[in-house]
Order: sequence, then structure tokens, then C-alpha cells
Amino acid sequence: MDNALNDSAPVAEPTGGISTSLVAFTHLGITLLLLGLFTATNNWAVNSGQPVAALFSVATGLLAGAITTTLVHEWFHYAGARTARGRYHRPKRLNLFAFDWDFQRNKRGQFLVMSYAGTLGSAVAIALLWLAFSTDSPGGVALLAAAFGSLGFAGAIEWPVLARVHAGGDPLAELSKISGKVLLLSAATGLLTLLIAARLLA
Repeated sequence: MDNALNDSAPVAEPTGGISTSLVAFTHLGITLLLLGLFTATNNWAVNSGQPVAALFSVATGLLAGAITTTLVHEWFHYAGARTARGRYHRPKRLNLFAFDWDFQRNKRGQFLVMSYAGTLGSAVAIALLWLAFSTDSPGGVALLAAAFGSLGFAGAIEWPVLARVHAGGDPLAELSKISGKVLLLSAATGLLTLLIAARLLA
């Protein structure tokens, strides 16, 4: 397998597209908004004991846990790309992705570093949410369970690709095998992971 890192100097930030700082600011704002909304609804549920409040806290917990973990996952992909001195493009529009990987100008090893960093990001997000929020309420359980579910969903998509790339496959060709069926099975894996985590955390 080729070297994980390119020996050349670090690649400068690309031009064109949406600036990385704007994407980061937007993602940070979304994360803080969702976690703030969850905190408010969870406090309402805990202090009032009303079923409707508990329902809102669970809903906001699921949303905040899943999206926060997904965004951290994507930014660790970006950190992995920078660490591997990989080449990438800025996204053309705001979405969940922090950048677009340049498959033509990167080596297999760089792709692997970038990819594994995303899984590390999900684990870091789960650890931080675990430390910051309690699972003593239904909303708290939903938040952490959704974070695990996000890891399960991403892992079901990415880990088979990584295994095939380790075996010698071309990164772009292997990613191209991600079909609608694969996404549905990955979503089912994420949901099952969420339910198992909720059961264990409750």
C-alpha cells in the first residue's frame, strides 16, 4: 500500500466555493442551537414532569444527538484530510459536508487517513456528549442513543468501503458502490444501534 502521508509540503487552502470558515461558523451555530434547544426542553421536562415536555425533550435529544455527532464526524474527516496533506475542494453549497475530497489527486493512504478520522470524530462526539449531559431523563437517553446511532449509520456506510480499499480497491470505485439499498441498510443499522443504546442507557 502506498504511504499514508504525502511527503510534499502541506497543501494550501483551496479557493472557490464556500469558505471553510463560513461552513464552520454555520455548523457551529446549528450545533449550539440544537443543543440549546435540547437543554431547554429537557429542563422543562425534568422540572414539570409533563408527558408533552418529555416528548419534546426526546425529539430534540434525538435531533441534537444525531446531527451534532454527524457534524463532528465530518469535521474530523476534514482534520484527517489536512493531516494527510490531502487535496480537496470547498463545497459549492452549505450542507453537512465540510469539503469535497479530490479522488484524482490523492493516494489511497491519504484516503484511509481521512476516512478513519471520521470514525474517531464520532467517538469523540459521543464522549463529549456523555460528559456534558446526564442520562437520568428520557431526553438525555435519546441524545446519547442518537449519537451512537449516528456512529452506527456512518460505520455501516464507511467501514465496508475501508475494508475494500485496504484490500486494494480504488477509493472512488468502492465509494461508487454505495447504492440506495446500502443506504437503507445503513439507516436500519443506525436505528438498531440507537435502540440498543437507548435500552442500555435507560
